[in-house]
Amino acid sequence: MNAKKMKHYKGFLLLLLTLLSSMAIASAQTANDYWSAADKALAAGDADSTFYYLNLFREKFGRQYAFAYTTFLTEEDYRTLHNDARWTAFMDSIRTYKHEAEDKRVISYPRKAVMMDTNAPTVKRYDILLDIDVEKKTLIVTVTAQIDFKGREGINFTLWKYSTINHIRCKDKELAYSFDANAKSSNTYIRQGAPLHLFAPKKKGIYNITFDYSCNLDSLDTWMSSMEKDWVQLGYYMAWFPINSESRDFKANVSITINDGYTVSGSGIVERKGDKWEMTQPWGGFDLQIVASPILKSKKMTIDGRTFEIVYTDFADADADSALVACSEALQFYSRLFKTNPSNDYMKFLVVPRRGGGISRKNFIAYATRRFNEHFKTAIGHEMGHFWWNKAPTFSWEDWLNEGFAEFSKLWYIKCHFDKHVFDCYLEACRENARHACPIYEVDRDAPEAYDALYNKGALLLYDLEQKVGVTYFFEFIHGVVEREITSTAILLDYAEEIFGKEIREWIENRIKS
Repeated sequence: MNAKKMKHYKGFLLLLLTLLSSMAIASAQTANDYWSAADKALAAGDADSTFYYLNLFREKFGRQYAFAYTTFLTEEDYRTLHNDARWTAFMDSIRTYKHEAEDKRVISYPRKAVMMDTNAPTVKRYDILLDIDVEKKTLIVTVTAQIDFKGREGINFTLWKYSTINHIRCKDKELAYSFDANAKSSNTYIRQGAPLHLFAPKKKGIYNITFDYSCNLDSLDTWMSSMEKDWVQLGYYMAWFPINSESRDFKANVSITINDGYTVSGSGIVERKGDKWEMTQPWGGFDLQIVASPILKSKKMTIDGRTFEIVYTDFADADADSALVACSEALQFYSRLFKTNPSNDYMKFLVVPRRGGGISRKNFIAYATRRFNEHFKTAIGHEMGHFWWNKAPTFSWEDWLNEGFAEFSKLWYIKCHFDKHVFDCYLEACRENARHACPIYEVDRDAPEAYDALYNKGALLLYDLEQKVGVTYFFEFIHGVVEREITSTAILLDYAEEIFGKEIREWIENRIKS
């Protein structure tokens, strides 16, 4: 076969393979197949094939997955297609499907009145010896908790359900407790937890109570948690330490031993001392995040006396440098915006190499991603917003004062750091997510419906308030909310009336209740 025929033959084979691949995907059974094919075509720079697969997705699954409209809207990689008429037609169809489905559905409004126990027992401090065996997927834990029983008969905890408790003691005396591994967790956020009730000593004051137990982590299937050879992550959502829901401001020290070859980090200040790792958390908090990996790396940067550290595994080193700069710039931006500066000189950012979202704790942010991109920066915008918005209760609808304000902070961060089209996409996504959401007022925080109410409706309320009263007037109000550390909607409404008058107070209240 001569060279010319060979060239045509290879071209024919390539065309045939492409057609066969298209036919295989066209006969696929899942929406994800079409979506993935569109992603691959987009990455290859083939806009025609991208729209071919997107339209197959729309035709076969558009009505079923109409909620994906907001995902497409804020997907950075697809933004190169936004000026194409085919993109407008595709998005208009998906949005129509979304609205049709929403308009037929009755809004579910699960409500739960706020019940506050202002004198509940709390943990003031934890001192923990933690032995991690990654090979056996086990923990051996000795916890000494300083507990203020406040005159009560006992205190409630949530603990990892596959735990074996050896002893719970106070001054070498055994304490009575109940632990039912088969009972439903009383903490919605810890679905693999079990209720542990500890009876107080006879004289109910402040005591150091020691818990000795082991955890089997074979069945670990919880958000932001892992016990794999390449990645260990322990924290609040798996209750590896006894968690009391009322204790939001404890301090801690954790001494950690682990298999050879592992590097350890976490939500506090971590140092290696001999064959142990010591984590101190001298600031008040409600979580103890421990992470470890054979390939754990970190980078640090100090600006104006404040140290930023990023901890990661397979995140690119160049991306880690970019992330450090972005985090420091976001902190400076919010410090100027809210006219207050976080009272800490150390901040850590953890890049989680697993699927998931993000969490924000005192001086600590964790976010699951593989690369530094727009989603990383916008996620940091929300999570870092919590450095200012973290005062309200998190177990009730009042959490909108944390989540709604943090989501608004993210919108404002995007508005000031990205072009107008990008901001418009995120704002529209927020409005679409809130379009059929239930009211904020007294929504059950444990219900799935709470997310769009507290996050998106809360953020939109603030954005629309800013549009209504003007930027200067609005941020004077926000500065006062920060300064006063407002923790309830009732107090917020009173302050709004003080600043804006009765009409605006009623407008805010109506938005919260509708």
